[in-house]
Amino acid sequence: MGDAGNIEVRTGGRHWDWPMLLTTMALLVIGLATLAAATAAPIGDEISARVVKQALFMGVGLVVMVVFAFVDARVFEQVAYVVYGVVLVLLLAVLLFAPEVNGSQRWLPLGGFRLQPSELAKIALVLAAARWFSTRPREDGWGLKELVQPAAMFLLPMAALTFMEPDLGTTLFLCFIFAGISFVVGLRWRTMAILVVIGTIAAPLAYQFVLTDYQRGRVDTLFAPEQAPKGKGYQAIQGRWAIGSGEVWGKGWRQGTQGRLKFLPEQHTDFIFSVYAEERGFVGSMVLLFLYFGQMLLGLLVAWNARDRFSSLLAAGIVTVLFCHVCINLGGVLGLLPITGVTLPLLSYGGSSILTTLVGIGMLLSVSMRRMGSERL
Repeated sequence: MGDAGNIEVRTGGRHWDWPMLLTTMALLVIGLATLAAATAAPIGDEISARVVKQALFMGVGLVVMVVFAFVDARVFEQVAYVVYGVVLVLLLAVLLFAPEVNGSQRWLPLGGFRLQPSELAKIALVLAAARWFSTRPREDGWGLKELVQPAAMFLLPMAALTFMEPDLGTTLFLCFIFAGISFVVGLRWRTMAILVVIGTIAAPLAYQFVLTDYQRGRVDTLFAPEQAPKGKGYQAIQGRWAIGSGEVWGKGWRQGTQGRLKFLPEQHTDFIFSVYAEERGFVGSMVLLFLYFGQMLLGLLVAWNARDRFSSLLAAGIVTVLFCHVCINLGGVLGLLPITGVTLPLLSYGGSSILTTLVGIGMLLSVSMRRMGSERL
């Protein structure tokens, strides 16, 4: 037996983290069932092609997850900068070759599959930052001047290319990832205070001079969606209405009127939580949040018990990615944050999102299987 909260089963000298595996599988099952409801026709019980495609991506993702689990985390450390460079090239290729869809360039067509490199950028940034910080421990914490170099090397190139797509949501997401890893390695209190002040000053300036009219409209909708109930505020209003109509126990699977009758735009991607909450109600929503919270807590335990500094930072970075996904998506759906297009992990439709999330969980499993105090491989 191992650490509290982990059930270990010896398999060829390795210790499977069954709580992490079971939590992930539960979220995948919920995601597929909710997608089936979100893509169902108003009349009939046929399964849509999107559900079949998502199930295929889940199957491939699970295989990749298991493969990554068996790869020693030291291999991830060795290839971290190479992965970062490859993803950087893919982001540049998006700007040069990707077709424009709804005013943005985000997907590279690869046969019958569309690759979204900005999803891969999240894992690539975690790998590169984890390797860089792991070789430079600072007992007295990191100051603002010391953070300039890693931010310029790793965050700035990816954030700039992503912003040019344009994809403001993922750009901010990458900033949050870097901030999370910086916090884990240790920031001085003075540095954190300065960053808060800079963020407070920069936010209104960015709103006025950096954001496009479309992006400013997203921010305006956050504070007053009722001013454009049939325009920019329609999605936010319908999403909250769907959540509230679920009440305590929900309306039942495929019984939600907002989702089934297609009142809710993008309900299979950004707003899939609204479909779930309408059908499962407050109780079901709490179960889902408990699963996400449990998955992140298990990830933090993996980071705490990691055998070396890189593995610990890698695990903490992946937990940061999951945390940002859940908070940004639910914040937009609940009207607490602007709607950014960030997916809800393991629930929202999208092959790149599913594969990237399962790759990250595979890395968590790799660190967990070789944690401090377990048998070295």
